[in-house]
Amino acid sequence: MSAYLNTIFSAIPLVNYRETHDFDEQAEMLKGWNQNYLQISSGHYSGYVSDIRFERVHMFLEYTSKALFQQGWLDEESVAVGVPMFANSAGVFCGSATGRDYVHVFSGQEGFEFYSPSELLMAGITVQRTELMQALTPDEQDALDKNCATAHVFSLETEGLEAIRRFVAQVFVTVGEQPEVLQGGAVAAGIKQTLLSLLAETILHINDQSSATLAGSRCWKIIAETQEMVREQTDAPLSVTDLCLHFGVSRRMLQNCFQNMLAISPAAYLRAERLNAVRRMLKETDSVTEAAANWGFCHFGHFSQEYKKLFGELPSATLKRTHADPLMATV
Repeated sequence: MSAYLNTIFSAIPLVNYRETHDFDEQAEMLKGWNQNYLQISSGHYSGYVSDIRFERVHMFLEYTSKALFQQGWLDEESVAVGVPMFANSAGVFCGSATGRDYVHVFSGQEGFEFYSPSELLMAGITVQRTELMQALTPDEQDALDKNCATAHVFSLETEGLEAIRRFVAQVFVTVGEQPEVLQGGAVAAGIKQTLLSLLAETILHINDQSSATLAGSRCWKIIAETQEMVREQTDAPLSVTDLCLHFGVSRRMLQNCFQNMLAISPAAYLRAERLNAVRRMLKETDSVTEAAANWGFCHFGHFSQEYKKLFGELPSATLKRTHADPLMATV
């Protein structure tokens, strides 16, 4: 974490703190989210998760140092709300531009995709839908179902956002100072009630921005389908031309789509997908050469430098680090 970010949040105790330099490992830290991460920006990765669990309620802080393409889903009874505590730049959540002034809402097994920028600290809250419904009128219950039907973002006025951020920070401070709170009792009940009220008010009364994201939604579908295509076709790596022909769009339209959604070119995205695939394969094989060739990298010296640029280490270092008794390969 940057020194600036560390200064801002140094007063918040990190409960159940787990730090990692492996984004795949971090993706698995949030149990029940069924996530996978793809690293987009270059350099050594670092991140952490700090979380608190009450009865049928889960709160967490997640820090990610590099830009990621995240995917995941929850069980059908869960409602999730995400609020950026700190964000250096904009991201994209399910086709909609998002940033520090937006709230993410996600529910159930429909799935979500999130391009998260570098140096992001996200607060997340998940709660069982029945818990929220109990505090609402029938009309409000209908509105909640409508607003949680699809994954999307809401804009929220500064006062409302800061109220959520203060509440999250206060809960972590309280639990950090009084860990016995997690065992139940009046304090836990009060925290849970305040949380449910805050979430219900947030989800019911914020302004939906989805009507302004038709172009973004189309681009997001292209990106999602591109990901499926590149992961299925390992013998002959996809090219930008292949994508243009498949989607019936011009090269400039495809360029704008990827640039607006992920801040990289289509070619850079295809390369990042393949490099990430090699990295995953290195955890299962004992040969860098085999993994690189499997994903279409034939010029191994150039591949090695591209790999190091994206992940901050040579592929041979990844192989050594992820194998208890590695058979070294030098590339």
